[in-house]
Amino acid sequence: MTLRAYKYRLYPTEEQKVFLDKHFGCCRFIYNHFLALRKETWEKDKQTISGFECKRQLRTLKKEFPWLKEVNSQSLQDAVLNLEKSYRRFFKGLASYPNFREKRNRQCFAAPQHFRIEDSYIYIPKFDTGIKIKLHREMTGIQKSLAISKTPTGKYFVSITCETVVEKLPFVEQQIGVDLGLSRFASLSTGEKVEHPKLLRQSEKQLKRLQRKLSRKQKGSMNRDKTRLLVALKHEKIANQRRDFLHKLSSRLINENQVVCIEDLSVKGMVRNRHLSKAISDSGWGEFVRQVKYKADWYGRTVKEIPKFYPSSKTCSICGFVYGGLTLSERFWTCPSCSAVHDRDDNASNVILNVGQGMPELTPVERMTSISSIFSMRQVSLKKQETLASKKMHGVLTP
Repeated sequence: MTLRAYKYRLYPTEEQKVFLDKHFGCCRFIYNHFLALRKETWEKDKQTISGFECKRQLRTLKKEFPWLKEVNSQSLQDAVLNLEKSYRRFFKGLASYPNFREKRNRQCFAAPQHFRIEDSYIYIPKFDTGIKIKLHREMTGIQKSLAISKTPTGKYFVSITCETVVEKLPFVEQQIGVDLGLSRFASLSTGEKVEHPKLLRQSEKQLKRLQRKLSRKQKGSMNRDKTRLLVALKHEKIANQRRDFLHKLSSRLINENQVVCIEDLSVKGMVRNRHLSKAISDSGWGEFVRQVKYKADWYGRTVKEIPKFYPSSKTCSICGFVYGGLTLSERFWTCPSCSAVHDRDDNASNVILNVGQGMPELTPVERMTSISSIFSMRQVSLKKQETLASKKMHGVLTP
């Protein structure tokens, strides 16, 4: 069984929008309240508050703020759970320290139980009437939970998680190596070159004009809010175009190939280069690799990632000679060992394929085990990791 999410557009009435905003506000308040409490407790007493203790304090908090009783209690509990997950990811080194949630950003709340869909309407606890939903595709499996979100452009969406069985794709012999780049989005070992859409670059002039227009508006005015909406709509369109491009390419690679060999890129480190950070962020490499991985797990394909910092561009795909003098500006180079002339990107994709074919195949469980072993090398307990990380954050320990 596989957990799969289906996302649909919601069309609430004006009354329902007010009640949805109450849910967003209450969940945001709970998240920020316990984040401030945990931070203040550590700074004052050098003690931590667990997620279980935060849940116990919810009952007292509802007595202090009676308006919290107007929304679904399980949604408030889920907000506490999300904060605990954020802390755990921070202590494991997977994310930065949790930030306070803001009203102007994307809003979200969850309804883990007691919801149903009938006649193009979705019924959620605490709501007297159903919310109109656009079921643009069929949903399969057992419905487990849902999350309702609101974008900065004022659109409402629901994401329903279902437990379902995904049919595996038939076996094929084809294997492929993928080299990601900036001049071209991807160079494939088959010789195909996928051009970079450069969606942000194409819309940069329009965004600059809209943002200049926004900066001239008086804060708090209706005209500023209208212009802010235009900026948000433009950013939303760029994000949707990028997501559509990545989904189409990743699906095609998974459908046509049994094994996909790809680089294990450190995007977080690469964007620190201020000359290339905008182009790297516009590419969406991290999202592309994520899509390839989960689609491979769904459909019975294999993804092999070659190690970080492997010199794929400098290695000859024919004889294996490593040309250390290759610079970034050289798009073609001649191997000093076998005199083969290489296109930089095409050669890298072939090297990635060759290296990937020599790597053992790992199951999703083995892959997660190898990732988790990185964080257990020190063999330090979670509580000790929390203490060290918090002291470092507040300046008690120097980095």
